[in-house]
Amino acid sequence: MRPLLPILLLMLGLATTVHAQGPRIEPLGPLGGGPILGPSDPSVPPSVPADAAPPDLVVDLSRARVSITSAFQGESILLFGMFDPPGEIVVVVQGPGARETVLRKERFFGLWLNTGRQQFDDVPAYYFIAASAPLQRLLARGAGGEILSLDDRLASIRPVRQRSPARLAEFRQGLVEVKRREDLYPAAFGHVTMQASRLFRAELPFPSRLPEGVYDVRTYLLRDGKIVAAVSRPLPVGKVGFSAQLAGWSTQAGPLYGLGAIVMALVLGWLGGAVLRRL
Repeated sequence: MRPLLPILLLMLGLATTVHAQGPRIEPLGPLGGGPILGPSDPSVPPSVPADAAPPDLVVDLSRARVSITSAFQGESILLFGMFDPPGEIVVVVQGPGARETVLRKERFFGLWLNTGRQQFDDVPAYYFIAASAPLQRLLARGAGGEILSLDDRLASIRPVRQRSPARLAEFRQGLVEVKRREDLYPAAFGHVTMQASRLFRAELPFPSRLPEGVYDVRTYLLRDGKIVAAVSRPLPVGKVGFSAQLAGWSTQAGPLYGLGAIVMALVLGWLGGAVLRRL
């Protein structure tokens, strides 16, 4: 037994030393892929991230949709938000693209006749731009590309039938004139109002002859002529109430809808004639 006593005392001393020091744990990185390392440049504080975070841009609309009723006379929606200064704000509202037909009329022996027809694809139903600074100045500083003026956007529409460039330019100009008469392509730019150096707001006008569809309301934050942040908000535009039911009947039951319209016109005509005879 005596030869085992020194061995037992030595083992007890080693166990006490390990328990006193405790296990050694290496700190792991955020993904558990190894120990945490300091910045490679000693002059950079550890609190500074390697990659700068993107600037903040928060945007919202006062209404989630535009409802077209039988008494719809147009509407104005407020766009508001907050951004990380400094910068300029540009808002582009674009309606859904569709095929449009432009007719050319000329006077012939006292009668106006259609003498030309041109179709274009991907024509925006509505186009409006608002900016916190003159848009020409922003585009001149290199903010083009994704932000397009109306002329640049219409230059990208695709003609269904190829013609000479001069002829296509005439039909494009006619398309713009028709859309502007319906207030779908406002000639004047909107204004984005800045408040407290970081808040902004803009009024988005929508005319009475607004086509249905999902509109894209896109807000850009520009710095030194470059886009540093962008936020897109979809804006549904559609008919509601009795006008929506009439539109549904006209597409789903076209013959019955036409027959009903004829019967209603005959009845109203007869009632009007009866009232006039009594007067």
